[in-house]
Amino acid sequence: MIRRILTAVLLALFLPLSLSAQQLDEKQKSALSSKLDEYIAGLAGDPADVQDKECDFIISNCTDSLVRQWVTLYLFDHFLNSKIMGDDAVAVYLADNWLLNGKVSFKNEVDRVNAKIFADFNRSSLIGKPAPELLLKDHNELTVNPLELSAGKYALLYFYDTDCSTCAVETVRLKQFLSGNEFPMDVYAIYTADDEASWAKYRAMNLNLPGIVHLWDPEMDSDFPRKYGILQTPGMFLVAPDGTILGRRLDTEALSLLIRRISAPQPYAYGSEASKAFFDAVFGDDANDSDIVNMAGYLLSKSRKEDSEEEFRHTAGDLLYYLTSRRGEAYRQASQMLIEKFIRPFGADAEVAALADFTYDLLSRTPVGSVLPALTLHGSLRSRPGLFCKGIRTGAMDLSSLGKGTLYLVFHTAGCGNCGETLSAVERRLKEGTDKKARYLLIDMDELFSSYPEEAKAAMDAFDLSVLPFVLEARDGKVVRRYVDL
Repeated sequence: MIRRILTAVLLALFLPLSLSAQQLDEKQKSALSSKLDEYIAGLAGDPADVQDKECDFIISNCTDSLVRQWVTLYLFDHFLNSKIMGDDAVAVYLADNWLLNGKVSFKNEVDRVNAKIFADFNRSSLIGKPAPELLLKDHNELTVNPLELSAGKYALLYFYDTDCSTCAVETVRLKQFLSGNEFPMDVYAIYTADDEASWAKYRAMNLNLPGIVHLWDPEMDSDFPRKYGILQTPGMFLVAPDGTILGRRLDTEALSLLIRRISAPQPYAYGSEASKAFFDAVFGDDANDSDIVNMAGYLLSKSRKEDSEEEFRHTAGDLLYYLTSRRGEAYRQASQMLIEKFIRPFGADAEVAALADFTYDLLSRTPVGSVLPALTLHGSLRSRPGLFCKGIRTGAMDLSSLGKGTLYLVFHTAGCGNCGETLSAVERRLKEGTDKKARYLLIDMDELFSSYPEEAKAAMDAFDLSVLPFVLEARDGKVVRRYVDL
C-alpha cells in the first residue's frame, strides 16, 4: 500500500512533465530523482521478481517518451550500482526487457554497448539461478567439474589472479576464515590467468590449506568469464547443495555473514499446509460445536503434558492459525479458549502472541452476555409479514431500542458468496416461519462506508467484522450468540 501511494505521487509528477517540450530541465530531474529514490527505498529487500514488476509499473506509466527514457535509465543505473546483493538481477531485467530490445533508447551507442556487456556477463550467474557448468583442469591436467563433484553439498568458487593486489588481500582474509570455519562446503580456488609458474607459487604460499581444490582454464574453454561475469577479480560465489547460486561477488566478510544466516536456526513456519492437513483430519467435517472446543482443549492438554515446551508452543500456534482461518461459532469459541488457557498463561512466540492479541481484541467486542450497544445504524429490519404489516422497515435503527424478543444482526457486503447465502437463508426463514417472532436487521457495510462513514466506524469498533457475513443473535437486548450460521 505504501509503495502504491509513492507510485501515485510519482505519477502526479509525470503528468505535468509529459506536457513539457523537448528536454527535462535540472529542476524537473531533481524532483523526479527525489521521488524515485523514495520509491526505490520502498522496494529494498524485496525479491528481484517483485522489483521487476514494480519497475515495469512505473516505467509503463510514463506517457512521455523523454520522461520514460530518463526514468528507465535512472532505475537501471541505480540497480547497476547498488551495493545490495541481488539488485544486479533487476538491472539485467531492465536491460533485457526495456533497453536492449529498443523499447527505450540509450543516450548514446557507448552506453548501449556497455549495458549489453553487463547483461551478457551477468545473466547466467544471478542469485537463485542454477550455477553454470564449469569444466576446468587441475595442476595435473585432469578435467574437473566442480559442481558435479559437489552435488548435494555447498560449494565455494573463488576466482582470483596472482597479479591482483585486491586478490592478495582477499586471499589472506579467506584463508583465515577457512582455517577456523566448520561450515560444510567444498572450496574451489580458480586461477583466471595462464602463468603456470605463478599459479604454482601462489598455491604453495598463499592458498595452501588442505581440502582446497585448485583449478584453472588457461585457454578459457569453459567460458567462465561470461558465465560468471569474471571481468575482474576477485570473484566469489556460494552455490547451494541443489546447484543454485546463493551468493555472488562476495568478499570474505559477506561470505561469513551469508554462512551465519544459512547456519542459523530457521524460525518455525506457523500455519503450514502440513499442520492444516493434520487439523483437518483431527476435526473432520462433521464435528459439532462442543466437539471442536473439547478436541482443541484435549489436544493442547495432551501436548502440554507430553511434548517439550517448544513443541507445545508450535502446536498451540499452529492450532491458533487454523482456528482463526475457519468460519463458525465453535471455531471462535475454541480460539478464545486456546488463548485464555494455553497461549497467554504459557507464553508464545512473538508472531503467535500478536495474532492472539489481535484475535482476542476482536472476540472481546460485544461478547455473549453483554447488552447491545447504543448505536444507530442504517439498515433494513425484516420480520415475518403480518395482516397489517409488510415486515420491512428501512432507515436508521437504534439497536438499544429495538424491543424485546429475538433479534439477529446480519452484517453483509456485496460480492461476498457467503453473504449471499446468508441473506437467502434469512428470506427462507421468514417464508417458512422459522422462529416466527424473530426479526433480522440487515446491515449493508458497503452502504455504511459510502453514505454513513461514522456509523461504519462505530460498527467496526463495536463488533468483530473482520470477516463477513457476521451474524449476532440477541434476546431482549442481550447477546446470546455470535458468528451464527443461519
